[in-house]
Amino acid sequence: MEKSPFIVKFYDKAYEDKSLEELVKAPVSAISGVSESDAADLKKAFGIETVEDLATNKYVRLAQGINCLSECSEQILNQTFESKLYENLAKKPASAISGISHEDAALLKKAFGIDNIKELAENKYVLIAQTTVAMASMLQFLKAMGAL
Repeated sequence: MEKSPFIVKFYDKAYEDKSLEELVKAPVSAISGVSESDAADLKKAFGIETVEDLATNKYVRLAQGINCLSECSEQILNQTFESKLYENLAKKPASAISGISHEDAALLKKAFGIDNIKELAENKYVLIAQTTVAMASMLQFLKAMGAL
C-alpha cells in the first residue's frame, strides 16, 4: 500500500504506515517537530496526550474563535458597535483566555513558541492535528455511506 503524502510530510517516520484513524489516537509527539518534552509540557498544562486531544482542546478552540472574531469584527458587527474593541483581541497573551494560567502560557511558549491568542489559533501543529481528525472523520463517514 502506498504511503500517504500527508502522513509522510507531517508525522514522524515511525508513524508513516499508520492509518488516519490510528494517528488520531497517537501521542501528540507523533507529529513531526513535536518533541517528547513538548508533549510533556502540553500534558502538564492542558492534559493533551493525543493528536485528537490537541485538535479538540477547548483552549485551542476558544483561541480560534477569538482569532476569527478579531479578524472579522468589521464585517460582522453593526456600525453602532465599536468593532475596534475586538480587532486586537488576538494579539492578547494566551493567558488572557479564562482558564489558561501564566504557567500554562509559559509551557505553550516553551513547547511551541506561542506568545498570543492568534499564534495559538494558527499553530501549525494544531492545524496538522485538526486536519488529521477531520480527514479520519471523513473516512469514517465515507465508509458508513458505503462509498469506500
